[in-house]
Amino acid sequence: MITRRERIRQAAIDEIKVIAWQIINEQGSADVTLNEITKRMGMTPPAFYGYFKNREELLKTLIIDSYHSYQEALEKGLDSAADKSIADQLVSVFIAYWHWAIENPVAFGLYAGRPVYGINPPEESVIREAEKVNLFFINLYRIAWKKGMIRIQPELMEFPAALKKTISALIKERDLDVPEWLIAVSLNIGCLVHGIISMQISGRMTPIVGDGFQFYRLQVLNMLKQIGLEPAQV
Repeated sequence: MITRRERIRQAAIDEIKVIAWQIINEQGSADVTLNEITKRMGMTPPAFYGYFKNREELLKTLIIDSYHSYQEALEKGLDSAADKSIADQLVSVFIAYWHWAIENPVAFGLYAGRPVYGINPPEESVIREAEKVNLFFINLYRIAWKKGMIRIQPELMEFPAALKKTISALIKERDLDVPEWLIAVSLNIGCLVHGIISMQISGRMTPIVGDGFQFYRLQVLNMLKQIGLEPAQV
């Protein structure tokens, strides 16, 4: 049973995170200072340390919260297409990714943008959350592969020895029941999708293609078709 003291402490932690997000969203970056947070809360800096060890621990918590929010959006996208083909489920998930990132650009940038000062390289807790998202996508590709739906050209299964070694180690460490080339496919599509979203958020996409979302959606459909998946959506 949660005690009253614990509830009060958690409420204070939640308020700190809410205010930190307010400041981050207002200024469009994670360069928030403890003085800004404590001043807005009416709290002294020493009192802050009773809830977070330092600024970096707070930012690490916000990054993990971003991953949770991101994965929740992906799961909702998947659920909304539960009665459709795996190809259409992937489309729904990628579209959910777009909307989440566009609506939460700073949260997107916290984990997918430039490294946050003080937590680079990421700590193990952050890496674990990143892996959950990566495995979410890999599992969808795995389902399609198990059903014999993924078909790619043989030359696309070949990649540099160094990358192959890294992927092989990942498969072994995480006990993944997938071929090496499927991980490479997931990485390739993920990087392309991430790049398009990053360009849209930075304002560099619209002047080139006009409707950034329609361009993104077209690229998602094309990328899936290239690996043998044929979404019903056109």
